[in-house]
Order: sequence, then structure tokens, then C-alpha cells
Amino acid sequence: MTLTGLLVGALIAALGAYLAIVQKKKTEGTVLELKFMKAVSLPELEANLEDLRKEGLGEGYRDMVETNGKADTDGEVRTPYSNQICAYYEATVTREYEHKEVIRDKDGNTETRRVRASEQVSSQQSPSPLYLKDGDIRIALDLDGADLHLKDGTDRFEPYDNNKTYSFFGVRFSAPSEVRTLGFRYRERVIPLGHPLYVVGELRSSAGELHIGRPSEKGKPFIISVKSEEEVTAGEQGKVKMFLYLGIGLIIVGIAVAIFWK
Repeated sequence: MTLTGLLVGALIAALGAYLAIVQKKKTEGTVLELKFMKAVSLPELEANLEDLRKEGLGEGYRDMVETNGKADTDGEVRTPYSNQICAYYEATVTREYEHKEVIRDKDGNTETRRVRASEQVSSQQSPSPLYLKDGDIRIALDLDGADLHLKDGTDRFEPYDNNKTYSFFGVRFSAPSEVRTLGFRYRERVIPLGHPLYVVGELRSSAGELHIGRPSEKGKPFIISVKSEEEVTAGEQGKVKMFLYLGIGLIIVGIAVAIFWK
């Protein structure tokens, strides 16, 4: 047992305790919130707000809601790599490369080997606003801070060509000379146009328009998902177990490191 071992072990165990206690409890709160919330349709939300407007209480209105609708946007939005029509997308380019790494064993012998790694070189989000639509009613979704569940789209790898000029979203890319670039991986994650959405967040009325965004009360869920309510709830319940088991595992590892570090 050494001082370094104690410090490293304590840090690992502390992370485990945070996951098993704090993060688990937070996620359990989200599960309970989702289970006890009652879904309200967009026409019902619009009708309720209209009643408040008649009483002069509509402006500045805020309330937590659970609702459903279909994904919509302005104009025609297409994904940058597959050129598919969608309501929203997130696109990334990742460079995959090899670099040399010198490994030294306990006897002082060295070995040079090639190690594969990757780095994100570009990313882009859909520039158009995202809406939740039900019939003639459309409500804007403010994505900032949302737990956003998207569908996987294009995922392709393109080998690097020294004779080709690469430019990602208007920015020219130059490969570093000290490493070997293998190629680029192009990924898209999307919300298809018209796809059903499950949304939990804070409904707001401002300047006569409705928005759903991040709750002003800390700890409240803000979810925009291509999955159903049941799928989202099941996913959160899975996280509870994951945080518990992972946290316990890290606590055990931390104790072992503190005892056996030499």
C-alpha cells in the first residue's frame, strides 16, 4: 500500500460512489417522473392555453408536459452525406489514423508499434428548426439541453487518397505528416420527416407562440425521442441498473488499487 495507490484508489472509489448513489438516484427520479406524467395531445395543449389567453393568463405560461406528435421542419432539409430528406440531422466526420508508439517493458527493452486511433474533424447539425406537429398545430422544439434520441443513418468509411483534396462543411482538411491517415468515417443520425416523436419538457408561451424546451426547474427531464414512451422508460430503467453495477464495480476496483498498488 502506497500513498499514490491510496489517492488513485480513493478517486476511483469516489467515482463509483457517485454513479451508484447520485447518478442512480437522479435517473430513478426521471423514471418516476415519466411513469406518473399523463400524455396530453397538442390540440389539448392548444385548447388549454386558449382558455388561459381568454382570461389574460396566457403570456409567460410555463408547465411540464408529456406529449406526442410528428417531426416537422421548415423547407426541405437533406442529410449532407446520403442526401435524404429529414426533419433533423447530426453529421460527423471522423479521421481514422495510425501513429507510432514506443513501449518500454520492466526490463528497459523498447518496442515500437503502430497504434490505431481516431479523432473527430468535423460536425454539423441541421440548420432548420424542429417542430412537433399534430394536424394543423405545430409547436417549436428548443433543442438546447435536450436528451435527444435519434435514428442511426449513414455510416460509411472512405479510405484516404493522397491525391484528393478534402473539405468538410467548407473547411479544407490537411492531413498531419507525422501520422498515417487511413481514411474518414462519415456518420449521420437523423429524425425522419413525419416520424412520431415522444417529447417531455417545459411548455412555454411567448409572444403568442408555443415552445417546448429545457425545464427551468433543475432535475426535470427534457426528452425528444424517436422512441415510444415505453421504450424511453425502459431505457432509463436500464440506466439505473447500469449506474448501480458500474458504481459498485468501481468501488471494488478502487479498494483493490488502494491495497495492492506498489
